Amino acid sequence: MGKGENTKSMILDKAVQMASIQGLEGLTIGSLAEELGMSKSGLFGKFASKENLQIEVLRVGSELFRRNVVYPALKTKPGLARLKTAFQMWLSWANTDSLPGGCLFLSSSSEFDDRPGAVRDHLKKTQLSWQKTLKQFVQDAKDTVELDANTNVDKMVQEIWGLILGFHFYNRLLEDKNSEKRTKQSFNELIKRHQYNI
Repeated sequence: MGKGENTKSMILDKAVQMASIQGLEGLTIGSLAEELGMSKSGLFGKFASKENLQIEVLRVGSELFRRNVVYPALKTKPGLARLKTAFQMWLSWANTDSLPGGCLFLSSSSEFDDRPGAVRDHLKKTQLSWQKTLKQFVQDAKDTVELDANTNVDKMVQEIWGLILGFHFYNRLLEDKNSEKRTKQSFNELIKRHQYNI
């Protein structure tokens, strides 16, 4: 990357960290400039609007998610091993150094679920992409006959998503140190209910 690209990458890394704490709406070109010790006009020249900055933050966040969750799962063989790895990495995702405030997408979803516009559209696109990938992981486990053929893929993915949402609520807001252990237990019980029995 050139110097300009390196600078923008550094700016966006900081923006992702701030957005994970303050939310996308709390992130402004002014607050980011102050945090970085840069001029507001200089940052405005790179992003042109708060909306563009928010979308860029989501784009970088998506790449972080792929590196921390999706790619490690894809390194394991298709089936339950891959699904279990994806779930474990998803649990660990919000505790990365890049996200001091937790999962960027969960906080953004509550901010933008009822607010039409380009940011919501981009956010929805990222989440549908991950949903599609997760559905494939569950389908792979059915195809390898590790999950029962009658397993409803959509329902199982929604249940897995619900476990993650519950974990974040208990772990971050309630600061319940046992929440991860219980969430893993619930996931294992979910898998057991759907495992193929010879």
